[in-house]
Amino acid sequence: MKKRTLHLAALALASWREDEFDWQRDAVVLKNGKEERGVVIEACDPEQIVLLLDGGKREEFPLAEVERVDKLRDRLESFMSKHKAGLSADVEWQLLQGARRGLPHMARVQAYNILLLEPEHTGAHEFLGHRRSGSGWNWVIDDKSVSEKKFHELSREWNSRLVLESEHFVLETDCGLKRAVEILFDLEGLYLWWMANLGPALHATEDVDDPRSEKITFLVHKNLESFQPISGKEPYYDPSGQLTTSKGGINVARTFYLPDAQRPEGLFQLGTQSLIYSTLLLGKTKGVEPGLDFKRSAIWVEIGLGYWVGRHCGGQPGYPELEPPLDGTFALDFDTARWTLEPVNGGPLTHARNELTNLIGLHYEDFYDTSTNLHLYKARCASFVSFLIEVNPPVKKGKKELGRGREGLWYYFREVYGTPKAHSSSAFDDAFGGAKVESLEELWKAWTKPYASVVGK
Repeated sequence: MKKRTLHLAALALASWREDEFDWQRDAVVLKNGKEERGVVIEACDPEQIVLLLDGGKREEFPLAEVERVDKLRDRLESFMSKHKAGLSADVEWQLLQGARRGLPHMARVQAYNILLLEPEHTGAHEFLGHRRSGSGWNWVIDDKSVSEKKFHELSREWNSRLVLESEHFVLETDCGLKRAVEILFDLEGLYLWWMANLGPALHATEDVDDPRSEKITFLVHKNLESFQPISGKEPYYDPSGQLTTSKGGINVARTFYLPDAQRPEGLFQLGTQSLIYSTLLLGKTKGVEPGLDFKRSAIWVEIGLGYWVGRHCGGQPGYPELEPPLDGTFALDFDTARWTLEPVNGGPLTHARNELTNLIGLHYEDFYDTSTNLHLYKARCASFVSFLIEVNPPVKKGKKELGRGREGLWYYFREVYGTPKAHSSSAFDDAFGGAKVESLEELWKAWTKPYASVVGK
């Protein structure tokens, strides 16, 4: 009886198809008792909740009229809070059953997670649509039904790579099943941290505007041999629409594993960049086209924020531990600090007297060339954004304080990515009531200097 019940449960779970999208997944319950269903696209707006409907229509509900909201992020947070190392296969199966109610993609990732623990788990196999073959199971990869051994062999070849999907990310990889599952859990953990800690300040959306074609796609290579860089051997996020992917589209990051590395190179930094575009731009602006709309001159701030967020991320792969921000423990790493202070020889950072004038005017192309100054550019982005957030320095015009660094930075993100104005380095001056960001240069370098000391290292 127990086996039959398990079998029926697996069949019920497997009735949902991975290529479907549930446009009724969330609910807004109003104080008058009415329930409206759709995709909660905006829940960080201080004045309203916004539902996205199939076809792109949006319905807005003033917060004063809302009794409660049932949204994917809350269900995901509950699921991830129970996702812990060392659980038994039975407990992992219970998590899968819970995930089927509103987290269909995570349910499939969880099924693979169970098979890593117990390769013959009947329920997980049937949920994934696997078929019995003799005494074992046939698995599915690259639209082929193959033996377990063949599955794992093909999962390590780029031409037959794994394509797995979680709630907010698509992963294409030749790194094998274990690492694939770990990456998706890491990225969903990052998403939750982003929305909880930065969502309200940045007025972030919950998802992209078109979840079927704009979903964040990560191309992760098992090593450098099959990695296709833009320049050098740098991982990158590229929202230009130029990369070819099985799913996703214009919203793509590409990286690789270094030998003996536990995680792909720059995973959390690239994840942060992708969330900037997805939750501040794509979720708000219908019909954004790749190309010029995406190659914004604010890439310096994306790199900087990616660094700052990445310094909060740790834990073992697949079980991310992200520290709360602004708890007094943040520190620049030694190399970032010393490279910030190292002089730049030629290039766009030397075009004006103040480095900050040049820094906030750097363009996308400035970060993807073979310049020997590239690491110096990135270090300055990292330390300056970290300085604005951690120190929250006063910005003055003469002796009058007109703003603070942290809120000025959040304003800059909201303006540059969340409005049609886009790029414009003048957004910083607007944030500070006309005060110049260049006034922070000496304070920034003085704050950085102690982290570059040999003692600090």
